[in-house]
Amino acid sequence: MPDWTRTMAEPRRIDLVVVHCSDSPFGDAALIDRWHRARGWRGIGYHYVILNGYPDRESYARRRPKFWLDGVVENGRPLDRIGAHVRGHNRNSVGVCLIGRSQFTQQQFGSLVGIIDELKKDHHGLEIAGHYELLRPADAPKTCPNIDMDWLRGLVG
Repeated sequence: MPDWTRTMAEPRRIDLVVVHCSDSPFGDAALIDRWHRARGWRGIGYHYVILNGYPDRESYARRRPKFWLDGVVENGRPLDRIGAHVRGHNRNSVGVCLIGRSQFTQQQFGSLVGIIDELKKDHHGLEIAGHYELLRPADAPKTCPNIDMDWLRGLVG
């Protein structure tokens, strides 16, 4: 397992953005970091987390969204470090996680498109994939991020 806490000697070649969902109706980067550490990882595997207004279980249970957080982008793993979000594709990719299961907000999609647009400025030929599109035959079936990836790719051109 690579040590993602050390900066690589040379800049990473990034040619792929992998879109994920948290498969939870609430959360933030700190919560995902705790989940990933509980699985034995060295920390959050995603580079970016896009909030939906429900950062914690209580706000979701009470149906009290924090609207000012909807679409906020939180940093996870630094971009110069290899992620831990999709087996076999971490070395050359950026992982972006939308908080939610299958319903996402306009603000979240706006932030996702913004991240991709910014990455495209420095990484030409950048491809975009949903987690499910990169699964190996032996992997458990997933539908993450539960959005139409062709639609998303159409948004970013």
